[in-house]
Amino acid sequence: FSIPILIILLLFTHDHYHYYELKNKIKSSAYLAASMIQQIGNTKTDNKQLTKKDIFRIMYASSLNFFYTNSMFAPWHFGIFISLDLYYVKKVSNNNYQYSHSWAASECNGIIFPHCFASSISTITEDQVKTIHRDLVCSENDDERVLITCCYRKANNFNKKELGFILLEPTWTNAMNRNNTLFLYELIIVPKPGLFPTKVGNN
Repeated sequence: FSIPILIILLLFTHDHYHYYELKNKIKSSAYLAASMIQQIGNTKTDNKQLTKKDIFRIMYASSLNFFYTNSMFAPWHFGIFISLDLYYVKKVSNNNYQYSHSWAASECNGIIFPHCFASSISTITEDQVKTIHRDLVCSENDDERVLITCCYRKANNFNKKELGFILLEPTWTNAMNRNNTLFLYELIIVPKPGLFPTKVGNN
């Protein structure tokens, strides 16, 4: 009687180790992305504004703490891919903010075809800023904030055993307008001047 109970407890412990390992890795990816965002302009001599390719490369490099080589791309060996979102705001006046959204993900077929997006700058109210995240609200005019969100998302071929789970079934949620997300982590930074908004062009 005790042997099956011990086996179940062992498998349960094994699954929870992998669960918290993944959770910590997505948190680390968010902090790695934040560090690279702040430092990437140091190598640019003229225009330090981030491009869509910069955001894609940051997404790629920050996720190598879990994925190896191109396993984050199709056919998605682990059945998941990574998604990185950047929500930029700049306070213009009491109730007006500049806003843009940048996004990169590894749901494409590889780094030859970067899957990334950058919205044009728009104007939103403070209440709209609060709906994105309350901590994005700025106190002074010309203050800037960036919300960084990192998460794993489910690929079509997901199999929990590929992630090392035997008993535990990961809980997928719909967060920040992203379907089937796992371990969404949010981080807010004050960006260095000139980095944002992300350049909308093809570069």
